[in-house]
Amino acid sequence: MDEELKRKAYLQASRLKNEGLDNEVIYARLEKQGIPADLIKQVLTNLTIQKIIDVNDAQKPFFNLALLKIGIGVFLAIVSMVILPGQVILPIGLITGGIVTAVIKRPR
Repeated sequence: MDEELKRKAYLQASRLKNEGLDNEVIYARLEKQGIPADLIKQVLTNLTIQKIIDVNDAQKPFFNLALLKIGIGVFLAIVSMVILPGQVILPIGLITGGIVTAVIKRPR
């Protein structure tokens, strides 16, 4: 396929995708511009895959930080059980606090 046509299809499709249009509308608009159907399917598939990858990459730091906060809560709970063996509420509160702070700080 012509590289210029492929580049044009990707640019147009990504612009329409950023405007919030779904794949059916983008397919129709690209079809009106004379782009072959197989190229349109390839472009839409690649853009969808790239969006999924971007979303997953954006969520990875959150999950790592959430695990760290929960881990700190568990560590503090273990330390408090060693220092204050009669207290049961304090370790539970520390673990719950780590989970709650991780949930509150999650990206929307």
